Amino acid sequence: MSAFRLPKTLALPLLISSWPALSVPVALAQPEAQLSAPEVDDFYRPRERLRLSLPDDMGADGPGQLSLELDGMDVSALVQWRGAELVYVPVRPLTPGAHELRVMFYGERGRVQELGYWTFEVRHSARLRELQANGQLNLAFSQRVTERDRGGGSDLQGGGNLESGLSGDNWRLDSSLDLIAVNNKDLAIAGREVDLARFNLRGEYGRYRLALGDQQLASASLIQDGFERRGLSTGARLPLWDGTLSLYRAGSQQRVGVDAGLGTDDADNRLSGGRLEFWPLRGDGAQLMVAGGRLSGRVGEPDYGSLYPSPYPQDAPDTDPVVHEGDAWNLIMDGQFFQRQLRVRLEKAGSEYDFDGVDSGFESERDNAWSALLVLNPAPGGELDWRLGLESKKLGTWYRSLANRYAPADKQMERVFFDITRDKWTWDGGYAVEDNNLSEHADYAISRTRQWHLNTRYMDYDLPEWSLLAALGQPSYTLSVEGARLRDRYTPQGYLANDLETRRYALTAAFTREQLQWSAGYHYDSLEDATGWQPETRTQATRLDAGWYPSGRYSLFVGWELQHTTYPDQGVSTDRHIYSVDAKAEFIPERLTGGLNMGLNQTSARDDPFFAQWDETTYISAQLNWRIRQPAPLSSGLELIVSVTRNDYRDRLFAGSSPIDSPVDGYQAFIELRSSLPVAYPGVRP
Repeated sequence: MSAFRLPKTLALPLLISSWPALSVPVALAQPEAQLSAPEVDDFYRPRERLRLSLPDDMGADGPGQLSLELDGMDVSALVQWRGAELVYVPVRPLTPGAHELRVMFYGERGRVQELGYWTFEVRHSARLRELQANGQLNLAFSQRVTERDRGGGSDLQGGGNLESGLSGDNWRLDSSLDLIAVNNKDLAIAGREVDLARFNLRGEYGRYRLALGDQQLASASLIQDGFERRGLSTGARLPLWDGTLSLYRAGSQQRVGVDAGLGTDDADNRLSGGRLEFWPLRGDGAQLMVAGGRLSGRVGEPDYGSLYPSPYPQDAPDTDPVVHEGDAWNLIMDGQFFQRQLRVRLEKAGSEYDFDGVDSGFESERDNAWSALLVLNPAPGGELDWRLGLESKKLGTWYRSLANRYAPADKQMERVFFDITRDKWTWDGGYAVEDNNLSEHADYAISRTRQWHLNTRYMDYDLPEWSLLAALGQPSYTLSVEGARLRDRYTPQGYLANDLETRRYALTAAFTREQLQWSAGYHYDSLEDATGWQPETRTQATRLDAGWYPSGRYSLFVGWELQHTTYPDQGVSTDRHIYSVDAKAEFIPERLTGGLNMGLNQTSARDDPFFAQWDETTYISAQLNWRIRQPAPLSSGLELIVSVTRNDYRDRLFAGSSPIDSPVDGYQAFIELRSSLPVAYPGVRP
């Protein structure tokens, strides 16, 4: 039997429900099907047809079913019969790689016989293993027909995403581009009407790689926040313990737009770093990863005290920036042991950060941070699946990292948590204690925060046995309680002390039937301030909502919530009603759809000096979509949208003995024309 290689993404099973109907006798002796060789080379191309010939000596040994299976999937309805030959033409391009193909005969009384088995490969060409591209380009023109106290106006916006992949036997190149275009420069993300908002180019050759553009440089840790940055990175796989080495340089602040380049042009906003990772142990029952990283750099901010400086120099005031310097390092050990029932993660980090800026007369501050996590899961996937975890974390008073600038320094936290699953029940909970001002500085408060939560949930995929409960539908119940307490152990002179406690109790019941979903919920919130600095409150909220889905073309959702807040010390209360309606309809399948959203909020505050004694907000939005032409690969689609929105706000306050009304209302109407162009090569997306 000849063997070939072909991609491993599609599975082609062929099922013939009645073998005698083919007028071909079947024998279960020793028949063997044949797969025709590729038309040109020793590999198949993504859209090349597969031809199989059946033996002529199949005897009539009873009826049965013939199945053609590609990677375990049945594509019987897609196969063409030409006498004793089967022909399959891929409706989607087969992805590059190895595939398995079988011809099976299923006879009576469970008899199964394999008539043929092959492996084959799919490639784009002899030199290229893969060549593919896909994406979509969008363009929208909107015309404001009318608006209260204003005339019409037009707006043009566009965008799109393009992705491509190119690979050979030991190399690969991938790219991703995000485009954006607007006709109003004030709405542009970086001051340009047409811009390359995001891009990424990544190349691999053997054990080496290189990436340019927007990318996630490292996973989240004590020195990295895990967010995306624009820059460049390189890496290599090491022969020892499945090790990897990566080096990177990127902007300290995320930049967008084509003018930002690689994000490394500004020496005052740049960081560099690296990471070394090894796996001394990597098995089915246990694994251990050891890693270390280091980074250093500079970040500049305007000296007028802005927390969020402008990323565009032309928008910044004409002042000298304050430039901070810093470096940081960390070591991580993360392992799973005892058949992966125990996880232990330890991390140690250090930093040296200049808080006041370069050449300001003060030296950089050094400090450390560490974290420890232990999770025990003795019976994963068992009848009683439970997990217990302990975590401790400390970030020193002066600890800060350029790549994790908003980490909560000067804090220490310990917590314990658990979750349990059994049959239809789940439970989870946790308790945490956090302390601040670790150096016990006399100018700042020394506080402790305690937080706890406990949740339980019951979910059933079958209807209950009791007829009354069965009429409600498949149930899901959730009960949760949580609380937090913030209290000063030391308060500096001249400051108000912290002694605050909040609690919440919530219950939700949800039910599902074939065409109906509905739920009811209640929660009670309390806020107590022992210092008397802010008024204590008690809030009760009751919620009811329901959704009706008579078919895939129509849906209706309605909701209502009543919030009742009381201030015990003042003897006043506030009531608030929230109503919502959401309806959608598909009048002509894949052609004409419509939607309606309505919301109404009403607030009534009796004898309340802080709020309007009565206010009402009404929101209405309606939209009609007409798909003039369906989008297809390399053929643009066209859609016309008509939308109307209206907002109305009214409130009433009493000044002396006379009420003061302040109505505010507005409306807008738009006509929008959208065009979308899907791009796919060598064909439709898999």
